[in-house]
Amino acid sequence: NIDSEKLNIFYFNVGQADCTLITLNNKNILIDSGNKSDGNYIVEFLKEKNLETIDYFIITHGDLDHSGGASIILNNCNIKQVFMPEGIKEANDIYLELKTLSSRKDIQFSKVEENDKFYLDKANFEVLSVKNNTNNTANESSIVIKLNYLETSYIFMGDATQSIEKEMQCDKVDVLKVGHHGSDSSTSSEFLNMIKPTYAIISAGNNANYNHPSERVLQRLKDANIQENNIYIAKNQGTIWINSDGKSIDIQTRKDINLDGTGQISKVDIFNICSFFNHTNGSFLVC
Repeated sequence: NIDSEKLNIFYFNVGQADCTLITLNNKNILIDSGNKSDGNYIVEFLKEKNLETIDYFIITHGDLDHSGGASIILNNCNIKQVFMPEGIKEANDIYLELKTLSSRKDIQFSKVEENDKFYLDKANFEVLSVKNNTNNTANESSIVIKLNYLETSYIFMGDATQSIEKEMQCDKVDVLKVGHHGSDSSTSSEFLNMIKPTYAIISAGNNANYNHPSERVLQRLKDANIQENNIYIAKNQGTIWINSDGKSIDIQTRKDINLDGTGQISKVDIFNICSFFNHTNGSFLVC
């Protein structure tokens, strides 16, 4: 069960896509929404955990592996505020679709700028990068945030590229959510030397077209003194679940939390193999 008095971060296994849940004392941030096929899985997890109210829904950029499940989530959860880069040509259709849906459901759809700060109980987060109304690619427009919780810190990179990393200023962080699924176009050695993470989390699936994460990125992480057993890859280890009291960080891997709608295991198989959700008593079971 989730200890709501601690910071919990779920880096969900959504295959070749991205979705992260941050929860603290009944305050919730959802970063990205996976592919469209992941949307119902994400909603069901949130409902089973009684986390249907999302204070901040951050859609880092318009690529469908980050925004595809957003309309399902907007239609089925209580969303207070949505952030998404605006004015990005190659993501304009999905931006307009989600903005229109949010307006229809009376959800605040907000523009954010670099250095904007927001609060989540005893935690706070800051926008380190976002590109609005520019000719940047969707990846370059990604909302990048740094979350601080007492003595611990976490950075979430979206699909930000090395060119964006060069523009950013950031102190040391404990946990890096690696940019762009571990693609070689992100996570430069210079950036790693600036933020000096202890842990690295990579959301990547078994998609041969991308072959993420890049071996070069994995080597750069190791060269930056991240121990190999502190590098977590969702396609290998499942959902990565962090909880922290603000001083120490505990990490567990949960192959039973599989929200990948295009994955190797169908929803029926998840119920049969893992008893994923027990609808009789509402409990969340482990394989």
